[in-house]
Amino acid sequence: MKKPLGIKLIRKGFLKTLLFVFLGCLSWDLNAQTSFKITYGISEIKLRRPIDSLNERSKHFTKKIIDRSKDVNFTLFSNKENSHFEEEETLSIESDSRMESLYYKAVKLFANFNEEVYANHKDKKITFIKNLVSEDFTVKRGCYNFNWVIKEDQKKILGFTARKAMGSYYYPVTNENLEVEAWFIPAIALQSGPDIFMGLPGLIAEVNLKGAVVTAKNIEQCDDLEIEKIEGSKAMTQEEYEDLISRLTQKFIGD
Repeated sequence: MKKPLGIKLIRKGFLKTLLFVFLGCLSWDLNAQTSFKITYGISEIKLRRPIDSLNERSKHFTKKIIDRSKDVNFTLFSNKENSHFEEEETLSIESDSRMESLYYKAVKLFANFNEEVYANHKDKKITFIKNLVSEDFTVKRGCYNFNWVIKEDQKKILGFTARKAMGSYYYPVTNENLEVEAWFIPAIALQSGPDIFMGLPGLIAEVNLKGAVVTAKNIEQCDDLEIEKIEGSKAMTQEEYEDLISRLTQKFIGD
């Protein structure tokens, strides 16, 4: 005997509701004070040329950079409203060896992150510190608009299901429009990510950049953690920052 259509629809709706509740349970219940510490590492150095095509001296130097990249970590402290990103302090100390120091500096050039980034996600504003010509400059501006396009692709990162998104942005230091591939975790409802990369409906756990792939190595919940701000009273605007870059570029071209 066939069951009435109404019963079928009710049962179908009930199953959908159960599925929705189940999926909702997979997400972390976050409030404004729920904070996380996320440790990122460089999972891949992207070389312009195959390493086997280099001469022996360059090959040796490149292999050292790749090896040292495993020790470079970045830390993001974040809750729903604010986030602070920086390189781990242990690697800010210069090595006793001049060559070791050079290797680590070369590693950081591949990721090309800022020294620090503070974001106010509620106001959609960021303050960052960028090192140019061995001097730190503080800049305050709105969050970058990456025009994210979320794709269907999925993969696992640290046991979480991550989704792929593609975006683009203008990078004034090299005067380029760059593309970025990001993988975010919908179950961790934070807008933050490494460096300036943010604005997706979930924590950005990996970014595929021009010079490197940076991936989350550890995600730890730290309730009631105070997010450190960057002193921005003397910060320059984005326009002033781009003007500075233009003047520095002209100076080096002139020299």
